[in-house]
Amino acid sequence: MKTALVTGATGLVGRNLIMELIADDNYSKLIVIARRELSIAHPKLEVIITDFSRLNEVKLPENINVCFCALGTTQRKSGREGMLKVDYEYVITLATICKNKGIKKFLVVSAKGANYHSRLFYFRTKGQMEEAVKKAGIETVYVVRPSLITGEREEFRFAEEMGYYASKLLSPLMVGRLKKMKPVSAYQIARCMIDLAGKDEKGNFTVESEMVQTY
Repeated sequence: MKTALVTGATGLVGRNLIMELIADDNYSKLIVIARRELSIAHPKLEVIITDFSRLNEVKLPENINVCFCALGTTQRKSGREGMLKVDYEYVITLATICKNKGIKKFLVVSAKGANYHSRLFYFRTKGQMEEAVKKAGIETVYVVRPSLITGEREEFRFAEEMGYYASKLLSPLMVGRLKKMKPVSAYQIARCMIDLAGKDEKGNFTVESEMVQTY
């Protein structure tokens, strides 16, 4: 039986990860680091409430097998500085903690179009995060790059809602090269990450949205 560490559990992908891991008999315990209490409770769950700026002070138990990182915010909500902290600094701090704790698998949600050299701040930040995580020295790293993420959020995001409805209308036309831009659900991302975590392989892997679409 495995123990998983989860961050970003109050977000859309994170909530789906929690629900799927609770239902997964391969996992007997879920350690969740969160900034507030979760809306669900379960015997498998152990929730550690913390300010993520003090992530290094968190005392984690031994023998954690895998970390699922779904940390993320938006520039609209947090500004550039806030997004840089959440999507880059906190993720890298978490990866370093996992390396030091001997956690051998690290799965992180990035974004389609992530590029270290992008002129766009969002995609550049995601690309820089990916490069840093891959250099953290963890045995196995999966970077999952979904396109537009759909699902029922706790908070309303106007731009994403409009993007979702536009994509839904255009989805039948998204064939060939456009197929890779089809939106994916948070459930599909969660299922993909859990499946990847069960694989017996070592190294750094980038998983594009087209693969996520198959779940």
